[in-house]
Amino acid sequence: MIKLDFVKNRVCIFGLLLLLFALFSCSDYFKNDYENNTPTSGKLKVYYDEGTAPHIKNQVYTFQALYPNAQIDLFQVNDNKAVDAMYYDSCDAIVISRQLSPIEKEAFASKQYTPSFSAVAKSGILVFTNSKTSISKLSVSEIQSLLSIGRPIKDSVGNDLLINVLFDKNNSSVMNYMLDSVIKTQKLSSICNSLHSSLECINYVANNVNTLAFIDFSWLSDTDDSLVKANKTKIKVLPIQGQDSENYYFPDQSNFKLGLYPFTRTIYVYRKTGDFTLAKGFESFVAGPKGQLTFLKQGLLPTRQSERALEIKTEAKTDKIP
Repeated sequence: MIKLDFVKNRVCIFGLLLLLFALFSCSDYFKNDYENNTPTSGKLKVYYDEGTAPHIKNQVYTFQALYPNAQIDLFQVNDNKAVDAMYYDSCDAIVISRQLSPIEKEAFASKQYTPSFSAVAKSGILVFTNSKTSISKLSVSEIQSLLSIGRPIKDSVGNDLLINVLFDKNNSSVMNYMLDSVIKTQKLSSICNSLHSSLECINYVANNVNTLAFIDFSWLSDTDDSLVKANKTKIKVLPIQGQDSENYYFPDQSNFKLGLYPFTRTIYVYRKTGDFTLAKGFESFVAGPKGQLTFLKQGLLPTRQSERALEIKTEAKTDKIP
């Protein structure tokens, strides 16, 4: 009896060891999917610029529909906070509307790595007003004066018009772009204010005359979107004159491609992990055929457009004279 119990105990212990080994080696229970993932499975945190929200959310939705074993958690911030999140290891991928600055590159280099990136689409800063505001177009110089010193602008009949200016959000990538690249100063005029989102800007301008707003074109690029249709008669997008041009240009795919719209900028996907990771898989998808086609259909200019080969056949045609 004692010998039989001893054998049973050894069998039980051995079985328990086998079970523990199976749990640790085969089960996902002890697996960190944020670190142990593949290009099409696992978990990924992505911090992204609020200006690109409609497009990035759609890209993620499509990616997860195609690869159901992948889970992407999105965090909406401005571009500077997105870069900080990747630097401090809060995420492995970010989507921003600019390249890393020299100072940021040096900071990442001090941690012994250089983030990889892909340019995925071109967008721009959208300037719009209430449909009843008596402005039909603006020059870059008028915008510079408006933002830096608050000078009134001329309306459609030549009269001075006092305008209230709105930005999507304080310290947004849109505001930073206008400060750094357009007026080249860090101080806005007293007529400039900010709200809490691009959507708030759209709603406010739609209901207030003599208000001008700056947001990313991404929010109103898709003409089939319900937001665009709901505000079609309430707001109007203003064409902008180039500094060395007599023509005025709207933000659209054609003018982005030709470099005619003065406030054009590029959207980038940055990642800090290796090639066989979910971050790489997401980057490749957005920069690949399906992601690029999605941008195209929603009104942005994809950076990589598929070439179309056309075969033209010519046949000699003889006119018979009766």
